[in-house]
Amino acid sequence: MTTSTRARILQPDALEGPPSGRQLEALASFRYALRKFLAFSEAAAAEVGLTMQWYQALLVVKTYRGGDHISVGELAEQLMIRDHSAAELVSRLVQAKLVRRRTDPDDRRRSLIVMTPLGSRRLDQLAVVHLQALRENKGVFLNLFDIEGAEGADGE
Repeated sequence: MTTSTRARILQPDALEGPPSGRQLEALASFRYALRKFLAFSEAAAAEVGLTMQWYQALLVVKTYRGGDHISVGELAEQLMIRDHSAAELVSRLVQAKLVRRRTDPDDRRRSLIVMTPLGSRRLDQLAVVHLQALRENKGVFLNLFDIEGAEGADGE
């Protein structure tokens, strides 16, 4: 947790006051929809032989700086994991032939991660079903916090 996040939790904006019942319901609905989506995502990844973390890593590798390259440290930052955990993750992805390491031409001590054709195919398979699931359920996510003016409507 970042320092600014911790500060917001410990010292919330006093002008907003406590959340209304409708706001709490919206938060609970959002958490439930998110958990359902993550469970779907985990099952979809498993169907093509990947873990959730592998899928997330492939998404980052493919999209970071337009997919040109990413270092292990940058991957760790994007996935919010430690450098050594990212290095182990990359080793497993290399072993599965989903990514490959390339020496950084600007700093030969640094390793860059590049997507392989197999990694791209697996990512594309999963991205298609994830985008479809999000489209089918977009109302759940888009309407969750459409509660302006609802404060006080539940008697609070």
